[in-house]
Amino acid sequence: MKVENLEGVELGQVSHLFETGANDVLVVKACEGSIDKRERLIPYLPGATVTRVDLEEALIEVDWFLDED
Repeated sequence: MKVENLEGVELGQVSHLFETGANDVLVVKACEGSIDKRERLIPYLPGATVTRVDLEEALIEVDWFLDED
């Protein structure tokens, strides 16, 4: 599934999900069309960081800022 932030910027594609003690974490890897080549670890928190999951569009929308160098 593709991952975009609230501004519609493509962050990448979900590689996998892993469990931690507190919550699950999305591993988002860069793909063609993503904003950069970074891998991101995004907490899977529905209603907080994960604002929408659209299975028909294969899209996860996240409330996530872009890392600044």
